[in-house]
Amino acid sequence: MATPLLITPDGKKIELSPETYKQIQKILREQKNRAQRLARIDSLHGKYAAKTSLTQALLKERREELAREEAKLKRRKG
Repeated sequence: MATPLLITPDGKKIELSPETYKQIQKILREQKNRAQRLARIDSLHGKYAAKTSLTQALLKERREELAREEAKLKRRKG
C-alpha cells in the first residue's frame, strides 16, 4: 500500500501513518453523517409553519372535551 498523503491548501504533502489516515477518514465520515442529519432537520424546519399548530389543535380539542365532560356531569347532578 502506498503511503497516505495529506495535501495542505498550500500544496505541501504530509505523509501519514496508516493509523492516522484511518482516524482522519473516521472524522471525515462522522462530519459527513452529521452534516446529512442536520440537512434533513433543516429541510423539515418550518415545513408546517404555515399550517395550524398541531399542539394548539390538540390543546383546543382537549379543552372542548373537558367542557363536554363537565356539562355531562352537571346534567347528571341536576
